[in-house]
Amino acid sequence: MRAIYLLAMLGVLFASLGVSYSMWSDSLHVNTYVHTGDVAVAFDGHNCSDTGADPQGGTNLGGTFTNTEGKDVASCSVTPEQTDEAGNVIKLNVTLTNAYPGYEVCVDFNVTNVGTVPVKLLDHNYTTTPSDDLYVSLIVPSDTQIEPGQNSQYTLCIGVKQSAAQDSSYSFDLGLYFAQWNEVGGGE
Repeated sequence: MRAIYLLAMLGVLFASLGVSYSMWSDSLHVNTYVHTGDVAVAFDGHNCSDTGADPQGGTNLGGTFTNTEGKDVASCSVTPEQTDEAGNVIKLNVTLTNAYPGYEVCVDFNVTNVGTVPVKLLDHNYTTTPSDDLYVSLIVPSDTQIEPGQNSQYTLCIGVKQSAAQDSSYSFDLGLYFAQWNEVGGGE
């Protein structure tokens, strides 16, 4: 009887092993590809406020200046200075010629998001500091976020103060630094 019981237990054991080895199965796999976006901005469109009679600044230039005669003595030019590998303008050259105390211009320029990720202005600073003989002001939009394919207008105002020397040259460099929108100011 014991032998029969032992044989029955061995039969059950082998039967269960057979079930576990003959079980059918299948599996699934996921191939994943991640393509990252692109943060890229460019200057697109620009103009200078000096389009005729010289514009005059106010008290921020150290005096009260007028041009009631409508004289056109100085000039302002804005030209592309550098492009990236895609041909986008990434550096502008602003040149004031024959400027004098009281002369003040504002240069409007568009910053266009030519990338695929929304951007915001992270910082702006002067890599070469403007002379104290110049009044320089950058007017930044209240919301600096730019969606891909969209643009925002910035304005750079430059004026020559009363303290400027005759027959002199002044220069400065301004950098605008953009980053993906969710890394600037809490990411709205």
